[in-house]
Formats: sequence, structure tokens, C-alpha cells
Amino acid sequence: MRISAHRQSCPPLLAKPPKPTPPPTQEPVPEVSPEVAQQWSKMKENRNVCPARLLNIAPDGTYHLEGVRWGFEETGADRSQWVSRFKDIQVNPADIKEVYIGVEPFPPEFVAGHGQAVLEFNKPLTNRDGEQDYRMVVSLEAWTKPGESYGLGRGLKKNFGVVYQLGTFADRVQRQARKEGRSIVLHRLNLTQEQKQAFVETSLKEALKDRTGEYYNTATNSCFGAQVANLNQILPEKDKIHRWTGWLNLPRMSATIPGTAGLVLERYHLRTTDNPVEILPDARLHPNAKALKAPGIVAGLSQKGWWGAATRLTGAAAGVSLGASLAGTPGAIIGGVALSYVGGVIGDHLRIVNGSDQVKPDEFYPEHLKAQLEKPPQ
Repeated sequence: MRISAHRQSCPPLLAKPPKPTPPPTQEPVPEVSPEVAQQWSKMKENRNVCPARLLNIAPDGTYHLEGVRWGFEETGADRSQWVSRFKDIQVNPADIKEVYIGVEPFPPEFVAGHGQAVLEFNKPLTNRDGEQDYRMVVSLEAWTKPGESYGLGRGLKKNFGVVYQLGTFADRVQRQARKEGRSIVLHRLNLTQEQKQAFVETSLKEALKDRTGEYYNTATNSCFGAQVANLNQILPEKDKIHRWTGWLNLPRMSATIPGTAGLVLERYHLRTTDNPVEILPDARLHPNAKALKAPGIVAGLSQKGWWGAATRLTGAAAGVSLGASLAGTPGAIIGGVALSYVGGVIGDHLRIVNGSDQVKPDEFYPEHLKAQLEKPPQ
């Protein structure tokens, strides 16, 4: 099934082709203080992250990039020691077939997760070694120092840099399904062909910027927020996702929290009507993963045709009761309307997060891993 010991900045890559064509425009290198430069120097020692670099753009518009992750070498039982495989890739934005927003849930799964763009092409993306993948992932992430972990609270302060990590979809599935033991949920976007191509070009443009001195922020400069910002660059004004409140200009949680991505995209008519696709954790390494357990009662009920009306009526009833106890008839009316809306939002969110078509990860793995898994046990 193909749905649509020495210090260095990055792991060693294959040699560049001779005399690459320079990019049409060159982003200036940001001027930063010595303290910031020292921070970024430490982050660049993280051998699992490597910002993409443009080698050239061919006359037909094909980008040739390096610093793209093509999976991991599974060296030993300690998954934290697996070695990232960084190589080049060739991408033609005009060949885009589908665009997805991918969500990688983590506790608390109801709202938390990591958001990214998944780009599917009509023709396989290739590298110099002949490896192929039909999909590429564009992921804005918190750039951590070696041995450091991201945290939601610490992400509100200037603790992490910003990095766009490009990788194949096979890389991402291996990382999530085998290394982390978590799912990837794909929401297909309802875009025109012109918008899809523009989104690929925008994503690559943003990924190739030198972001030295730019900090990750859980609320204002985060993984899902970056995808919303990129989408807004290619959408007409009437379809843009509102990122800030009209009062005090605060970040809207609906455009910040990855776990609600499906609901937000649906409310803005940007998600197609087909079910999301959930690629499950690898049961061989993570037999007790939460995503592999049987769904609960609420998950099953959320897929019933009457679910939406029931959650709105339940919310309205609770609002009438609460409002009447506080402010009589006016309170009952206001409370009923308000909590009917809240009940509908919660109900729709549960319907979406529990309505995925689940598939096993094996078919999406990198070729080198497939060959390894096919070998008989020693």
C-alpha cells in the first residue's frame, strides 16, 4: 500500500557534485552575539540533527539538497545509540501529488504531539546511492544539545534553537514506529494543485533559511505553528488559519497545539473527508504501546452517526443547568449555547482522533531496514 568523537556540524555526507549551480538567492547569515553563537555551536554537535543545504536548482525546478535524513542504522539494543543516515535528495515541487499534516501524538495524547508536513510525489525522490522514497517530511523542531531533551515548559524560554529537519517518510516511520514506539497520523489536505506546489516551494524556502539566533517556543514558534504559518503563505485571505487572538494578540491554542490539528483543519475546510491514516508502532519492539491496545468505549461511540448531536445536546443540558443555578433564565440561555458549542468541539475532536484507519509500519520502512528485517533470525 502506498499512501498517497570529533566536533563537526553534521555527520559526514557524500562529496558534493562538482561546481553546483548556486541558489538563485542567498539568505544572509544572521549576525548574533558570541553567547548565541556558542549556543548554536553546542547544538550543532547533535549528530541526529542536520539542517538541509541547497546544492543547486536544475533548469526544470528540481532542488538538489543535502543534509536529509534517510533513516537509522539500528546499531545495538540501545535505541538512543542508533546512527542517523544523512544523504542528499532531489525534489521537484511541480511533481507534488498530495500534502498531509502529520501528527505524532505523545502524552497527553488528547492534545499533545509533534506536527509536520508530509509531501507525497508522483515520482520517487532519489539520492546518489539510488535509494528512493515517494514522500518527504518537513519538520520544524527544537534544536537541542547532545544528550538534552525537549520539554513543553522549557520550550517557553530560550533554551532550544530552531531547525527544519528534512527527511524521507521512511525515516520518520522508522524513528516513530521502532525508535520511539509511537504512531504517525496523517491528515490529507484539501488543496488545489497550484496550492500544493506553492506549499512545497514555501516549505523548502523556509527550511533552507539560516535560523541562527531563532529560538523554538512552545506557544509562538512551534512545530505545528510553523506549518500553519507556511499554509497561510499560500492560502487566500479568507481561508487563512487565525494564529492570534483579536484581544491582546495572544497565540490561539487551536493553531499551536498539534493534537488538535485534525479538528482545526476540518473547521477551516482544509482537511479532506477521508479518514486520517494512523501508522502504528512496531509491535516487535513495542508490544505494549498504547496505540496497539484495543480502543475504549468512548472511541467506539465517537464513530456513531448520532455522536455529534449527542455531545452538543449533552453540553447544552449541562450549560442550562449550570447557568440557571448561577443567573436564572438568562444564565441558562447563555450557558446552554456556550456549552453546546464546547460539547460539539470536544465531540468532533474525539471523532477525528479515534477515526483513523490503522496500518502497520513495515511497508513504509527504508529499504536497508526491510532487507535487515527479512533476514532469518540468527
